Amino acid sequence: WWVVRLVTVRAMRHDLTIERDERALYRIESFCFKAGGFIELSVADFHVHGTSESRCGFVMRKAASEAAAQQELEESLEQHACLLDYEKSKTIFQLDLQSPPQPDRVIKRDYEIAEGQEGLYSLIFARCSPEHAPTSYRLKASFANPGPSGEPRFLSACDAALPSLFAVFFLTYLALTALWFGFLVANTTTVAWASNAALRLTGRRHAVESPSSSSSSARVHYIHWMMGVLLVFKSFAMLSQAMRYHYVDLTGTGEGWQFVYYVFASLKGVTLFVVILLIGTGWSLVKPYLSDREKKVVLVVLALQVVDNAALVFFEETAPGSQRWLTLRDVLHLVDILCCCAILFPIVWSIRHLRQAASADGKTNDTISKLTLFRQFYVMVVSYIYFTRIVVFLLAATLPFNLLWLRYVFSEAATVAFYAVTGLKFRPREDNPYLPLKKDDDLDDHEARLDAEFGVLADSSSSSSSSSGLDLAPRGGSSSSGDPL
Repeated sequence: WWVVRLVTVRAMRHDLTIERDERALYRIESFCFKAGGFIELSVADFHVHGTSESRCGFVMRKAASEAAAQQELEESLEQHACLLDYEKSKTIFQLDLQSPPQPDRVIKRDYEIAEGQEGLYSLIFARCSPEHAPTSYRLKASFANPGPSGEPRFLSACDAALPSLFAVFFLTYLALTALWFGFLVANTTTVAWASNAALRLTGRRHAVESPSSSSSSARVHYIHWMMGVLLVFKSFAMLSQAMRYHYVDLTGTGEGWQFVYYVFASLKGVTLFVVILLIGTGWSLVKPYLSDREKKVVLVVLALQVVDNAALVFFEETAPGSQRWLTLRDVLHLVDILCCCAILFPIVWSIRHLRQAASADGKTNDTISKLTLFRQFYVMVVSYIYFTRIVVFLLAATLPFNLLWLRYVFSEAATVAFYAVTGLKFRPREDNPYLPLKKDDDLDDHEARLDAEFGVLADSSSSSSSSSGLDLAPRGGSSSSGDPL
């Protein structure tokens, strides 16, 4: 699934080395050609170990979609059929390697896509005989389409719109970032203004700790700033992705932008999972601490993200078609599933505690509001994971070749919607049902400070506040178990 959401922008100039590979049939690369596109292949040091006679070759096969191409490979393997003998109508060219191995020989083949041959093609290696024998070779391949002025463009025709598309998403995330930080600064400025105004009006040294100031200061929390940092990383990841595709299109390589993308994509991935985890636990918003169980989940997710990001870098820099590339793809897939499962646990724990509290305190409106919000957030996270990991994967596998770029539109549109709705529901505001402190609680805190500083406690205020319903969230270590909420 990560292969779809983080699909590689490989330079369409390959230099692949295969050493003693026992696979009989595998796909090396897929590319969408326009009329006038060309293919250049160069095979050197080809050798089938353990035999002097073999029948092998490279074939370029046309398919309606990536799923159809993969299905053809699986059927060929199941039927023990030779792909080199398949119907020629879907094959634009074939490079046979049937002669006895000559390690020093270099075999070259060029082909230009004619009018009417446009479509999605896969470069496939097939070993028809012998059935079991390791194969070694060095392959240099180049794929390109004609540009507006006839110059070669190395980006697949399926991905031609992606530089502009990612530039649009960069501007979208940049606008969200500016809006979010502007909102945070405005609320922070409101807090400072209220505190200074109270100080000037009363002339008291401790006016900054008045109830109104305390209530306002609870509006912007550390998690809100972390959400802003996530938007920054996401914006620069989109920018580096747009520049990366642009230079791949022009030169066939990322011109260093792939490393910029690795950095911001890694930071964005770690921050996204941590933010979802912390929102799910209520950290900073509901309580200033994490329980031991929650800390362990955060550490596990961070460790998995380190593994995932390391695998991403090696995956992007490894030639497709190699066994190592397939292994890294599976590692990315597995780690992504583990991270997605891990971030759901704190939300489920919080919902369970809220249900228990709702039963204990008679289902107060405040508790029900929090429980409803947690359930909504759980549904949002599950829906986001399901759509970006499964639905987009299925779309990418079944879309026709000329619409493959829509997978990025669906994925990024879902991400924008998830970020926007999460920010809307957990934005800084005084009446947010996610926050634990109400005005009565603020008054209790203020009276406690007065009692500590002056040894005085207003009995009337105390009795009034004690008679009002207190919020669910524990203060400090009041919970014997240390669990959230």
